[in-house]
Amino acid sequence: MKKFYTLLATALVAVSASAQVYFVGDFQGWAPATPTEATKAEDGSWVVEIQNVPTFKMSTAFGDWETFNAGALMIEGADNIENLGKELKTAPGNQDIVLPYLGDYKIVISADYSTAVLTTTTPPPTGPVSLYLRGGMNDWGAPDLWKMSSEDGVTYWFDCQGETKIPAGTEFKIADANWAKYDFGAGDEIVPFDEPIQWFHKGENGVMSEDYEGTVKFVLVDDTTADVTVFPTIVDHVAGVADITVSENEAAEYFNLQGIRVAAPENGLFIRRQGNTVTKVLVK
Repeated sequence: MKKFYTLLATALVAVSASAQVYFVGDFQGWAPATPTEATKAEDGSWVVEIQNVPTFKMSTAFGDWETFNAGALMIEGADNIENLGKELKTAPGNQDIVLPYLGDYKIVISADYSTAVLTTTTPPPTGPVSLYLRGGMNDWGAPDLWKMSSEDGVTYWFDCQGETKIPAGTEFKIADANWAKYDFGAGDEIVPFDEPIQWFHKGENGVMSEDYEGTVKFVLVDDTTADVTVFPTIVDHVAGVADITVSENEAAEYFNLQGIRVAAPENGLFIRRQGNTVTKVLVK
């Protein structure tokens, strides 16, 4: 930890005391050459007010993305609603800064760029956060057609069929409409079977292994982890897995519990798929 703060102090000292602070996001088209400029207050701090924002980036330099990212700063804990109004540490880093929820925010950066305070006049949303399957099948949008159903904001369901079939090779994620609070990815090829796999917030895109029609179940574990089951067929949302017809004429395929195909399984627990039948088997 001591080393981290030494590096941070060195990076901040390198920034000129008169350097402007710049912001980019949906509010200005994510254009690093024409960013929104903060205003310098009497105490030397930098202040900006941005509207209807889920995520943004800030930097002490502007121009092309390489220049902007070279001077970019992160705000630690900016995505936690409990940190609104608190003094948060900044650190060099060019990742998107995620806010607790979509809203209008005032951001105050200290004169030495070491801390930031975020406040908002927008009340927090109520009820379950709406989640969507977002990917190449819908141009990464969040249309109502791809909205998942939920009663408690913890467990979500979606039936892929007909218009909502996902073609083989399609990349997709499960996220809210603003890519803000929830942005979950599988980070691997997705092989449908009736066991949950862990997905992670800000994880890599998942890729559907085959043309897919079935039920996706998403269970939120915490703000960074979810258990996602991509069932090989449509299932009963209340009872769980519906009856799956057996097809014994097709060759069996095997996958480990992470969904990775295994050519010759041995010594362990595996997922066996034969046609539309998916079972868990112990191989010795």
